[in-house]
Amino acid sequence: MIFGGGTRLNVEPKLEVEPDYYKLVGGETTACLATGFTRQNGTSNHTLFKDKTAAVRIENDKVYNQVVVLPTGNNGDECETESKDSSCEDSIKPDPKVNFVSVTVLCLRLLFIKTVVFNVLMTFRLWISQ
Repeated sequence: MIFGGGTRLNVEPKLEVEPDYYKLVGGETTACLATGFTRQNGTSNHTLFKDKTAAVRIENDKVYNQVVVLPTGNNGDECETESKDSSCEDSIKPDPKVNFVSVTVLCLRLLFIKTVVFNVLMTFRLWISQ
């Protein structure tokens, strides 16, 4: 919010989350993306983001994102060194109990459908025989 000429009010949450940095490459253009941080000045300590584009928050989102297009000749090594370990691991493990319950529910649904179809067929047979 801006009140008058030069007074700016920033309401920020108590929870402080540091940004994650990603190097983006497309053709000959290289950019550095900082995402998922809660303070508007969360990238102020990073050398690539000083005095560059402002951090923006997408509508109804609680975190800021900021991108800077790197000059020609800069391959974005500074962006990668600041980033955390970005390896993706599968943290969801199969649970035997969930699998058993899923199969049980599937069998019960099939039994129910079979019962309904059998009852409908027997009803038609009764109507036809009269």
